[in-house]
Amino acid sequence: MNVKTFHGPSIAEALAKVKQELGSSAVILHTRSFKRGGIMGLGARTIVEITAGTGAAQKKRPVAAAAKSRNGDSGVFANAGAATAVAERHVLRNAYSSTRPAASSASTPAPSTRDLATTLLKEPVFELRNELSSLRTMVESLLQRTSRVAGQRSDLPEQLGKLYAQLIEQQVSDEIAIRVIDDVKAELAPEQLSNANAVRERLLQKIEQLIPANLATSAARPNTGAGCRSICLIGPTGVGKTTTIAKLAAAFKLRQRKKVGLITIDTYRIAAVDQLRTYANIIGVPLKVVLTPAELVTAMKEMSDCDVILIDTAGRAQSDQPKLNELSHFVHAAQPSEVHLVLSSTTHPEAMEAALEEFGRVRVDQIIFTKLDEAVSFGVLLNVARKASKALSYITTGQDVPDNIEVGQPRRLAKLILGEKL
Repeated sequence: MNVKTFHGPSIAEALAKVKQELGSSAVILHTRSFKRGGIMGLGARTIVEITAGTGAAQKKRPVAAAAKSRNGDSGVFANAGAATAVAERHVLRNAYSSTRPAASSASTPAPSTRDLATTLLKEPVFELRNELSSLRTMVESLLQRTSRVAGQRSDLPEQLGKLYAQLIEQQVSDEIAIRVIDDVKAELAPEQLSNANAVRERLLQKIEQLIPANLATSAARPNTGAGCRSICLIGPTGVGKTTTIAKLAAAFKLRQRKKVGLITIDTYRIAAVDQLRTYANIIGVPLKVVLTPAELVTAMKEMSDCDVILIDTAGRAQSDQPKLNELSHFVHAAQPSEVHLVLSSTTHPEAMEAALEEFGRVRVDQIIFTKLDEAVSFGVLLNVARKASKALSYITTGQDVPDNIEVGQPRRLAKLILGEKL
């Protein structure tokens, strides 16, 4: 009998080699699978081994005989499909036998269906199928998420679907967008969901409720006097703190007829003091420049007869911990009524959230969003305000002093997110 052994990464490929060399009349005598290569088991490849031959008698071909008794074959594999099926069963029985204690063939019972199923699940081919199934699930989940990011949800009525797409386009976070849209869908009757105005109004209310309301009064007061309100502006570089300070000073002095005092500790930036002094002279308010926390406390006491004291600080990078610590010393010494974190609407969302976290270690009572006229979208402002759980005190919509500043209103921001113009 001509007997040879063939190897392949799978049963099908090993059988192909058998058929190519020995022909379709070859008889499968033995099959097994094993690992090869790798380091300490890692990276090893599964190899299928088939021993086959030609010219053997029927009694020397137990595998073929078994196939005949079950399937009515002549003992010779006439096609690769039948050969593969029997070879697979033979591999499984070999694998099963290798896990059983040694015993004589007469006393070892044939494996049950349950035993074969247990062994089957341990075979490399089925491990691969499990991995493919997990991969398919992950891809489906990714496709669903991509669909949501693209603003597409087939489960929504037309009007609500359009507004969902707009929220995603405005860069509202998935969590918030899904929440408000699902709430509106659950709360409105079917006939209301077909009404564009009704859907939009309910969604406006939902977004508005997510933004903390502006604080009407301050809980704390400085030692400068019971009637004196002190407001300190902090934030990263380039967000427009000095311009915002000038707008606030003009609004308090010219529109509300308040007595206003200006203090700056921003002596790092070139011409920063001159810029604020120019604004102070135009508006007609006093300005004091301080270099230390002690000088800041003294300046605030000297302005204790003012209705409002506005404190300008130097911009600090959120990663510059020494400078943030220095800023913290000033804020701790001054104990202002309010500390407003100034953030630019043009800042990248991740940088905005990092600033919120780092400046929060100093102190943040409320948030001011600047440069809304330069923003590409407004959804990020909702994300940040929601995450910070801080009231939106003011927004600025341009460079003009004393104009282009508004009291922060949740409904105003909600309308901007849904497409209203500045």
